Amino acid sequence: MRKLILFSTILFLFSIQFLFSQFQITGFIFDALDNKKLSGAKIYLEGTLLGAISDKDGFYRIAKIPTGEYSLIVQLIGYDIFKKKIIITKDTTINFGLKIKEITKPEVVVSASRRVQSFFDVPVSMSIIENEYLKNKNYIEVKEYLKFLPAVEVNSDNISIRGSSGFQFGSGSRVSLLLDGFPFLSGDIGEANLNLVSPKVISQIEILKGSGSAIFGNSAMGGVVNIITKEPEGDFSLSTDIVSGIYTQPKYSEWIYTDNIRTRNNIAVTSKINNRIGKFLLNAQFTNDESYRKFNKSNTIVFFGKYSKPFNNGKKVNLLTFANYKYSDDATFWSGTYKATSPPEDYDLSRRVERNRFAIGVEYVSPIGTFSYFSLKTSIFRTHFESNLPKDNINYRQSTSYSNFNEFQINHHLFTNSIITSGVTIINNWVNSFQYGNRKQSILSAFTQGEFSLTKLLDATGGIRFDYDVSEMSKKYFEVSPRFGISLDINDKMQIRTSLGKGFRVATISERFSSIRHSGFTIEPNPNLAPEKSWNFEFGTKIETSILNKIIFLDASLFLARFKNLIEPQFDTNATSPTIRFQNISNAEIKGIDFSLRTKPFSILEAHFNFTLLDPIDLDRKQILKFRAKYYLTSGLQLTYDEFQISLLYKYISKIINVEEQLRFVLKDYDVRVPVHLLDLNINYNLQRMNLPMNLTFSVHNILDYYYIDLVGNLAPTRLISIGISYNFF
Repeated sequence: MRKLILFSTILFLFSIQFLFSQFQITGFIFDALDNKKLSGAKIYLEGTLLGAISDKDGFYRIAKIPTGEYSLIVQLIGYDIFKKKIIITKDTTINFGLKIKEITKPEVVVSASRRVQSFFDVPVSMSIIENEYLKNKNYIEVKEYLKFLPAVEVNSDNISIRGSSGFQFGSGSRVSLLLDGFPFLSGDIGEANLNLVSPKVISQIEILKGSGSAIFGNSAMGGVVNIITKEPEGDFSLSTDIVSGIYTQPKYSEWIYTDNIRTRNNIAVTSKINNRIGKFLLNAQFTNDESYRKFNKSNTIVFFGKYSKPFNNGKKVNLLTFANYKYSDDATFWSGTYKATSPPEDYDLSRRVERNRFAIGVEYVSPIGTFSYFSLKTSIFRTHFESNLPKDNINYRQSTSYSNFNEFQINHHLFTNSIITSGVTIINNWVNSFQYGNRKQSILSAFTQGEFSLTKLLDATGGIRFDYDVSEMSKKYFEVSPRFGISLDINDKMQIRTSLGKGFRVATISERFSSIRHSGFTIEPNPNLAPEKSWNFEFGTKIETSILNKIIFLDASLFLARFKNLIEPQFDTNATSPTIRFQNISNAEIKGIDFSLRTKPFSILEAHFNFTLLDPIDLDRKQILKFRAKYYLTSGLQLTYDEFQISLLYKYISKIINVEEQLRFVLKDYDVRVPVHLLDLNINYNLQRMNLPMNLTFSVHNILDYYYIDLVGNLAPTRLISIGISYNFF
């Protein structure tokens, strides 16, 4: 008892000293090459809210720092990130000379552990689309950027990472979609619609490969896509972006359904406002797409707003909202390869469909002392889908869903060499649908993760998450998802990592309760679908080295994923007409290799190369998983000379080996498949030297006019030639 009292007293005295012995760090940030003072650099202590921004003289000051060991990070656009471990026992002066970034590579991410950290430290594989990559290309949808990422496929609104998904009839994403950390999967079909916002407001897109369920819960068993929007920094600004393009005529006369020019036009207006009320980022975008296919026209309106209000005591309020509306032809499968740009001959061409989405999310962040902070998030996401047919028509479809997300998260430095992230989450989905009925689903979750610096070179991560699925008229399911990871820094240029994690996905309301007659087949309900489960193992490395005085950045990994109870649409061969039910039918294994390389062979030329090899096996049927390819290759060249920038992006996907044979009952030429060869060209000219605040971009997307299958029975986009103008008014 005396020993316990003595220990408690020592711990209390140590805590008092820890809390009240507070110091400061000051210094200057400058260019390591010419000693020029750098303003706008972010300097912060990792895992805390303590930080500063360098002023016009490059000076910074971080005050009220308790005694302890920290990781200090310095970040500035265009420069390599600087990270250094420091021990604070007194007032300290540290100056930093930053080196200009020689090659474009990821620096800071938030999706690996639900907090800001250096990309080089994360123990899992990630792909990053940075702001520089988003510029100078005439892409007007987010999914157009993802198609050139390694091991990532985007077909319509279906996202697959490392072969995690096949053809799902639009239901049940195995990849979780986040916008600024808020999950936005529709409450009815679990749709991951990437085009919630315009690319003009995006700062970075982070793709977490492999299971992220231990951190992000349901639907993250195949990975996570986190779209991070720009911070509304700086003074008032107003800009507009206009892109106008035409689809070229097909090579085959049978595919030409009109002599008219088919166009795709887009206009976006973006504004930033910074005043005493707070910081605002506003964007509106309109797109008219006449399409490369007959009966596939659409009009889309997208709005996004973001508000941020920081307070002097470290507290902060963030608010985001978006709304988008799409009115389009109710497109379906093709008529066949003979007329691949046209729907079936007996299809009703008067059919239209209306889709709209609206969301609002609020986040409140506040420090708890010096070493901890918490965040509160809540959001509501509404989706609506309805066809223009009368309700007594067999093909009428309608669904309105609401998804409410609530989360409390706390980050805490338990010791100076550790960060604990814990929280609770409640997701409620309500659906009022003609084909699914009136349904409710709730998922209750609790999670915790610890990150520990065992030595100066070795970091370990361990976490666990508990999820409880409560759905009406179906079984209740309780899931436990652990996660482990180790990161070893051989030196400041080489890291070895390994991780193991469990994933899961609860069946969506549409998969459980669908009752649909559409395009020649019937989908029937199956309310007792069990959750899908997975285990993901990975071993990888990151290396930054120099060969012949040229910087090379390499990221490589070996991975193995085991899946159980995969939910897939299955045809009932005993039914009198083509009938589909979603069923737990497959146990599967996907193993493979990821390899990414970036280099700058010349001062004006940067190159990247990515290769993925997959071995996707259906363990029950002893065959290749359906709708999966084995080889993925993406590469790119970017040449920058004065005001000119030219980029070439190429993607190859090997031919899909296995398809669903039962599709022959409803779809002509269902089994036609070819490899993918996609090549895009973008040429940009900056007119700043002519004192004009504008950019001109000329693009040819699918420059080879190569024909391949995007979805089953759907021709992928053909060649599109476009011109874009970006003008900054203020």
